[in-house]
Amino acid sequence: MEELTLQLASVLSYRHVTDHMNRIRHQSYGVKATTLRNTVERQGESINKAQHINAEEALRANGFATNGDILPDTEIPSAIVETLDEEDVLAAAAELELSDDMDISDYENPTQTINISIDDVLSDRQASCRPDSPEKGKKKYVSNTVIHVQQNEKSYIINDRNIKNALKLLMGFLVANTLIWPNQFVFYTDGASDLNIPINTMFDFLPYKIILDWYHLYEKVKQRLSMGMKGYKLRNAFLESLQPVLWKGDIPSVIKMLECLPDAKVRNRAEVNKLIDYLKRNEQYIPCYAMRAKLGLRNSSNCVENANGRIVSFRQKAQGMSWSREGSASLASVSAVQLNGELTSWTQERSLCFGFKENAV
Repeated sequence: MEELTLQLASVLSYRHVTDHMNRIRHQSYGVKATTLRNTVERQGESINKAQHINAEEALRANGFATNGDILPDTEIPSAIVETLDEEDVLAAAAELELSDDMDISDYENPTQTINISIDDVLSDRQASCRPDSPEKGKKKYVSNTVIHVQQNEKSYIINDRNIKNALKLLMGFLVANTLIWPNQFVFYTDGASDLNIPINTMFDFLPYKIILDWYHLYEKVKQRLSMGMKGYKLRNAFLESLQPVLWKGDIPSVIKMLECLPDAKVRNRAEVNKLIDYLKRNEQYIPCYAMRAKLGLRNSSNCVENANGRIVSFRQKAQGMSWSREGSASLASVSAVQLNGELTSWTQERSLCFGFKENAV
């Protein structure tokens, strides 16, 4: 009964879940929505606590601090990271008419790669006190950090209230499942510095790289040009010539094209300059998307976008809904456990495998 209740709560409103459960139990007035909400919040908090216990045990046993940082005296095995065959890379480059001096070692072998997509998702937050809250009339949000871990066809979803705790769980998960060596790690983000900086800090002892998701990059360019150029017709015409260069990851050429935009087409030069600064700041995370697509490698963080929708947005972002920090994170944790295929073991044994499972959704 508890498993069914939590499973329904991850996809239906608390009111609808209580209606269903009371009908199953043939009770007109059985479980109340507030009681169900409190139950889900307690279970979500317990799930998160259990995940942190599993992560900390794995970290301590393998030479890491409990916050996920590697200890100074921990021996790091030398790892030979496999890349795609040189002939395949050169053939793809020739077909795309790319430069001969490109770095052919920048294209990871998918069979030896852990793909990790990270994103923050916001939901409307309730006022901390009502009815005369000082926050009244102000837009308030509660944040969840969602991480999608993928190895070949297997995947696992991690959720926590902030990036620091989420990365700790991620490192614990990788250590617990012996994924640290000899794999390469490819992180897909939206380019936010509050994601990239912690990743660079925590994973600098491993072979890893960060890739700026193509969709977010293109949308950022499109948004800035909309604010900087005179009308959508001029913007669209310029985007048509800019996109192929951006798709090849040739940021110096993109910047040159932006700097050479004539004043007759520019409405707000400051917005164009902001776009140039954005591209310079993220140049190291912008690959040759054309080559990666040609070689069958990922360019997108859509896995975590899908996970966001399934564990947070679908349930928490309906019109008129607002959440406490505890309520939002707890419900997301319950939904993540359901998608990871761990809900049965949690409700029956209060244990989590904290690893890939065949029956994960």
